[in-house]
Amino acid sequence: MAFLGYGAAAALGGAFIYANLPTYLTIGAVAPTFAHLAAAKLIPIKGSLKEIETVDKNEIFTVSCHFFYENENICIFQADELFKKGPIMVMAVRRPGCMLCRREAAELHTLLPLLNEKGIGLAAVVHESRGANEFKSYFPGGDVYLDTERTFYGPNERWLPHWVGFLRIGTYSNVYKAKKAKIEGNMEGEGRLLGGVYLIANNNIVYTHLEKEWGDAANIDEVREAVEKFTTKMK
Repeated sequence: MAFLGYGAAAALGGAFIYANLPTYLTIGAVAPTFAHLAAAKLIPIKGSLKEIETVDKNEIFTVSCHFFYENENICIFQADELFKKGPIMVMAVRRPGCMLCRREAAELHTLLPLLNEKGIGLAAVVHESRGANEFKSYFPGGDVYLDTERTFYGPNERWLPHWVGFLRIGTYSNVYKAKKAKIEGNMEGEGRLLGGVYLIANNNIVYTHLEKEWGDAANIDEVREAVEKFTTKMK
């Protein structure tokens, strides 16, 4: 019986060590290229909680529909159409209802005055529409799009198993930060697919942050520095 107990303890210890290894070793971390992101097929998310409307021609980012979804009046366009309008920062959201993702969105929103000053747009992509409109309240000033093929989460999708996520020390540190910031969330939706943040301009990705674990938000100071360096170079 003691042997079984030691075996169980060893297995648990091994699982804990594995779960806390750098995730680039366990699930990978391949950054996408501009060409990869430009090919993403996006649907603007607007209106009621269950409604996805077509793009208004008077919007700042006017796009051309390449085709329509399921024979309905739902516009799908390639991200390249968005990039042609100018530099833009895009957050690939792991789960719209997650308090950790909402905290990162709220932090990125604090850069909105600087982004506006420098002529840089702000947007988010989601891989599921559930909770996307509620997410907007933490991301005012930024448009939200459904990434129909999860292109912004590739080229190699990074799926973090639930058991790994719950055993990682960083998860609980990130939850503490979100609660301290008084961010609320829920458990609805798929939360295993990790996201990231990209600053895109002139057919290039100027800044990339790939989420390493649940709530691994882009360092806001590094993002601000990337924006400042980019704008300085463009002058």
